[in-house]
Amino acid sequence: MNEFQQVLYKQIDKIQDSNLPTHVKKVVSAVSLCRTNAMKGRVYSCPNGHFSIFMRESCNNRSCPTCQSENKREWNSNTKEKVTNSPHYHLVFKIPSFLYPYILSHYKEFIEILFEASSNTIHKLIKYSFDLTPTTAFISVLHTHGDAYQLHPHIHIVLNSIALSKKQDKILLLDETLFKLDNFNSIYNQILKKELILLHKMHPELGNEFRDNINNLHKENIFVSKKYDSPLPIIDYLSKTIKGNALDLNQVDFLDNGSINLHKKDKSFSFSNHEFVNRYIKHIIPQNIKSIRYSGFYSSASKSKYDLVIQLFGEQCKEETESKINDDSFLNEHHKLHKSCPFCNQRMILLEEVDEFKVPDIVYIKFGKDPPTEELFTRLVA
Repeated sequence: MNEFQQVLYKQIDKIQDSNLPTHVKKVVSAVSLCRTNAMKGRVYSCPNGHFSIFMRESCNNRSCPTCQSENKREWNSNTKEKVTNSPHYHLVFKIPSFLYPYILSHYKEFIEILFEASSNTIHKLIKYSFDLTPTTAFISVLHTHGDAYQLHPHIHIVLNSIALSKKQDKILLLDETLFKLDNFNSIYNQILKKELILLHKMHPELGNEFRDNINNLHKENIFVSKKYDSPLPIIDYLSKTIKGNALDLNQVDFLDNGSINLHKKDKSFSFSNHEFVNRYIKHIIPQNIKSIRYSGFYSSASKSKYDLVIQLFGEQCKEETESKINDDSFLNEHHKLHKSCPFCNQRMILLEEVDEFKVPDIVYIKFGKDPPTEELFTRLVA
């Protein structure tokens, strides 16, 4: 177990006995045991005898900070291949803070409202701005955290500045005047109010105060950045905290006194282990909620439109994007040691599988019943 898992595991009995949602309990259990002896294991070996590695199964849960490190890199690479190398906008849609006390009991409903309201706002603005509604393209990414790892649900949107005309015969440009904050905010709040009122009708137990706060909703809940010449910097930023996991263990110091220090850029925050776990739990979203969504010609259902956009906009934009991907150091930080040998790059062979709490023969002979951790094992040549 790493230090994070140890802190989590110490509170697992209390969590399992609580009235927390079932999906939270399942995630906590899975993350606590991820890559430990309680999971099945496999030995992979280089066919030329250069290198072998013993790995326990991972939980592959999006709330697991260990598992998501690799998934973040893959998402970064795949997304950069997907987007056009055209200017993009970075938008952020928030929900008012009076909703926070209700989120954990209606997590799915609030997240769906956030995705729908932000998406509909963009479509409505563009519809007002063109005689014939074009096909846009944007990627919506859910974040649930603030700087201090507190609950703060919001949607980041990477919006392409180019759109495909309704007749699909030309490219249209989204002008920056579209995103005047007053107009943008009023449309978003109007849509958000409507969705929240419907939620209150479905769940009257939310109470009269909830309804009164909806009626008084007028606060600015949108951020619009300047236009970026390329979407790549935005993707790099979002890659750090995608898929519902905002926790980077490299930013956390676990102290002997039962507390942690969280470092975010030039800020530091201190919590007790108990408070740290409480904050972690609040970011565990139900598994049937997609935390990243693709719209317009970025969606998988619109590949033909995407190909047409590439053709109309110019093939060079795709080529330039791919060249930048290959030079991006973000993708060179990790080597899948169980996939290919780090010495000869040959495909690794599955040598042996073992059940939970069992040790493979090759590992037992060399290290006994207590093999080194996976992190240390990757440095050893067998």
